[in-house]
Amino acid sequence: MDLTGKKLLILGGGATSIDIVEAARALGVYTIVTDWYDTKRSPAKLIADEYWNEEIFKPELIAQLIKEHHVDGVITGFTDSYLLQYHRICELSGLPCYATKEVFETTMDKAKFKQLCRDYDVPVIPEYDLASFDPNTISENHKIIIKPVDNSGSRGVILCEKSEDFQHCLEFALSFSEKKQVVIEKYMEMDSISASYTIQDGVVSLSTLNDRYVHKAKGAAAVTCAGIYPSRYYDSYMEKMDGKMKNMYQKAGLKNGVVAVQFFTDGEEYYVMEMGHRLSGGQHYTYTKQENGISALDSLIHFAITGKMADFSIAEKDNANFKHTYCHLFILGKQAKIARFEGLEYLKSLPELIHFSQMKMVGDTIGADGTSAQKVVGLHLKVDNMSHLEKVLNEVRANFRIYDEQGNNLVIELMK
Repeated sequence: MDLTGKKLLILGGGATSIDIVEAARALGVYTIVTDWYDTKRSPAKLIADEYWNEEIFKPELIAQLIKEHHVDGVITGFTDSYLLQYHRICELSGLPCYATKEVFETTMDKAKFKQLCRDYDVPVIPEYDLASFDPNTISENHKIIIKPVDNSGSRGVILCEKSEDFQHCLEFALSFSEKKQVVIEKYMEMDSISASYTIQDGVVSLSTLNDRYVHKAKGAAAVTCAGIYPSRYYDSYMEKMDGKMKNMYQKAGLKNGVVAVQFFTDGEEYYVMEMGHRLSGGQHYTYTKQENGISALDSLIHFAITGKMADFSIAEKDNANFKHTYCHLFILGKQAKIARFEGLEYLKSLPELIHFSQMKMVGDTIGADGTSAQKVVGLHLKVDNMSHLEKVLNEVRANFRIYDEQGNNLVIELMK
């Protein structure tokens, strides 16, 4: 269907939403961005055709504006916190929403999602019940992770290595949970991978599979610093996990949209870490568009306006076993206020670059160590092999800097 001239409301104007605006405009769609932040915190507003300064958490007001402005569709992405509001706004406006409220509530809640996995024989990280857990069992050989059940982006996740630190770690995780509930898990020392699936009218297809490289923060969670496509575990994953994941999503009632899920693995055993029923910070659609000519982001825009993910079979085009090698490199920074960049234009001129994302600007404060808030720049690279990638990394190390007001370089070592 030709979307030219259709109006799309984008909930949230953060830096990652720039991708949504650009993709929609490339399809001929008129874009409107709304949230309650100014354009410094919501830079997507600056490139949209129109923007509103209206609070997403007032769905009745947004629905009224949708009616007044003859908006044809609503979309959101990259954060769990808007999903229930997105559903309610679509419900009030009579516009397509790719999931039910019940599906969102299950996939957003870590405890509910883990139970869903158990119900369908999908392995999860070993978990301990808070009421009966004995902190005295914590040791060098038995570390635990405590997570709020209802947060994302590694916020509130903390590693506990000593029994005497348990109460402090518990209170820290609880402080990030609106529900005041946590999950206690065994600390896993394995490789990690990410899989993304696209769902079209109940048909689930694997779109990408990548190896995750992580930056481990002291006493806290780990944040992705790079993703390599395709994963070296592709054959093993297809044999052991792909069928289970597709069956679970179909039986759970997922009908349309996208799913991103993370695992720990050693190539033999797989343990689900967490998932999101939304666009993820991995921006996997960048690589599928290069490799297979399809984009989950384009499909979500199409769904928002038409109620259909595409006019063709996505599953027939999806193939996560890419012929080329891709890297999503996140440049992370130490927590401080950014005074200036050196080498931004150099990064944008790299011949291997296929897409550039900037999450933090001059004047912004880089977030806490071990969280997605410390991602400053994202480089989507297409390379010949891992040796070629290492050459590019060395060039980035030599030519790019982030400085604070005291002149300190804030860049954290790349893919260490």
